[in-house]
Amino acid sequence: MPAEVKYQRHIEEKLRESFTLWGYEEVRSPTIEYLETLSTDLGSELAQSMFKFQDFDGRMLALRPEMTTPVARMITTRMFSTPEPIRLFYISNVFRYSRSYAERGREFWQAGVELIGCDGDRADGEVISLLASSLRELGLNQLRLDLGHAGLFKKMQKSARLDSEKEQIFRTLIGRRDRVELEKFMSTNDFPSELKKLVLDLCEIRKLREAASALDRRSSFRKAKRFARALSAVADVLSDYHLEDEVYFDFSLTGRIEYYTGIVFEASVPGFGFSIGAGGRYDDLLWKLSEIRTPAVGFAIEIEKCLQALHSQGSRLSTIPDDDVRVLVNSISNERAVETASLLRKSGVVAITEVTDRTRKKLIEYGKLARMNYIVVVESDRKKPLVIYDVQSGTKRRLPTRGFLQEIRRSRAE
Repeated sequence: MPAEVKYQRHIEEKLRESFTLWGYEEVRSPTIEYLETLSTDLGSELAQSMFKFQDFDGRMLALRPEMTTPVARMITTRMFSTPEPIRLFYISNVFRYSRSYAERGREFWQAGVELIGCDGDRADGEVISLLASSLRELGLNQLRLDLGHAGLFKKMQKSARLDSEKEQIFRTLIGRRDRVELEKFMSTNDFPSELKKLVLDLCEIRKLREAASALDRRSSFRKAKRFARALSAVADVLSDYHLEDEVYFDFSLTGRIEYYTGIVFEASVPGFGFSIGAGGRYDDLLWKLSEIRTPAVGFAIEIEKCLQALHSQGSRLSTIPDDDVRVLVNSISNERAVETASLLRKSGVVAITEVTDRTRKKLIEYGKLARMNYIVVVESDRKKPLVIYDVQSGTKRRLPTRGFLQEIRRSRAE
């Protein structure tokens, strides 16, 4: 529908403006790539959701299910000499199959950024803050950011010596926050008592600094202090951006995508049942694509979900300003109508020539329904002025073409 496209384009342009102001440059990637490339470290859930097919040579191809891997491949093949850090953004469609009743679409639009070549907490903080800032610029209120650490979660799984099937069960129980079943699972699988207590504590903690303190106290858990320092450092940077009160720790937030190695995060708003943006740090992906050791962090915003979230918050998207002046041109001389419409278009005016034989009354009714600013009747005699109907006020007057164009320019300048 035209109105939906208009609102989506508005969101895209606002996000494009936000990303550009933070120094990110836009890139595009192919919609179709080799399955082997797109599957790199993607994780079984997302890999199974891809649309796959063969080319004429028998090679397996797929529609991109997300944008980080295509951008990473672009960097390793075409931008390897670009000075780091590299700041890129995209606004693109992705394709995924979902069994979820709530997410029945197959094609989605994403806007996202990738910050490549920097592994510090300031890089993580910049990307998380850009996500928050961009969503606020769209008009979303009461934004909430949930942060976890993929490396921490993977390390705990490794410490527990779980096989792949049990790792998935563990991940599911953490996500459900089912303390009873989680305790039962850890006891059955002989989790060390200190690790079991840490898991249960982290499931209850909601602030980054509290999570960092809990890890710092667990000297028996290998690398606990490293994860504590990582969480504490990100909290410090987010405090610089005045975001600390909007950020919550979520141990269950590990991301569906396997290539995440560090901080992971999601953005959401109250009363809307889905995250509207998510991302994280992926320091090994470029190495697996090309054996180039380059750290990176990024996020993706779901544009359709932003539109739905704005509606759920009562945002009046219908009030988005429309700077276009729309004119319906009518004449018994088609040559004169075409000539006048062409002059209007050269001046940046949306000009539509009337191609039916409506009566004057029907013409005005159509002009109102079609959101025209003016209906212009052009006489066959070039010497005669235009007859101009102002659709909003209902007034009629006569002006030469040049005078009408000057009036439109003045109204735009005001």
